[in-house]
Amino acid sequence: MSCARHRPYLSAIADGEFELVPLSTLAHVQACPACAGELETQSLLTARLRDAVASATGRSRPWPRRSWAAAAAAALLVAAIVAGLGHWAGLGGEDQVMAVASAAQAPPQFQSADEAALGGWCERESGRPMPVVALPSLTPFGARGDQVAGARVVTVAYRTDAGSRVTVSWLNATPGRPSVVERSAFGRTVLLVRSPAGTAIVAGEAPAPTLRSIAAQL
Repeated sequence: MSCARHRPYLSAIADGEFELVPLSTLAHVQACPACAGELETQSLLTARLRDAVASATGRSRPWPRRSWAAAAAAALLVAAIVAGLGHWAGLGGEDQVMAVASAAQAPPQFQSADEAALGGWCERESGRPMPVVALPSLTPFGARGDQVAGARVVTVAYRTDAGSRVTVSWLNATPGRPSVVERSAFGRTVLLVRSPAGTAIVAGEAPAPTLRSIAAQL
């Protein structure tokens, strides 16, 4: 994917303005060394400007407390993205779940509306059986594979009847006790689902009730 469409958002990431940044850009920065390096440079520039303002004004905190808190949170997330989110922590942490959801928003690597073909591609990509789950309310159109925090994740992309894009990212095919953990970031809902078919993350552009309904079908 071209870096050109993502570069304009790097300064927003460095400033902690994540509500302005598409999930696909966060996924791109995670996978692109060039953009990650540019982000690191912009983050360093932001820090140096902050220090210069503090020195010129004689104030240890030239920005309001709330802005400093936002900057600190941004620094933590930026560091996690650039470092590749090295700690998986059993998929219980916010960063790990959001990293998978972000990567899933990138364009499909394999395009097809045939569920059997998609399942076969996902099995070859991940090296493990692909959970077979009927989702009659969705139309598949592609799949992709990503290495996120040391785990191979396969994602099937769907469209709802209303035209919204939804992704189901399978982390494993190990049966588990059914549960759904709901998270929210960048103005969108992300669901971590454990089911008899395996563990998956449901995300996308659809409204939260639609995502919850999909999670229930898993």
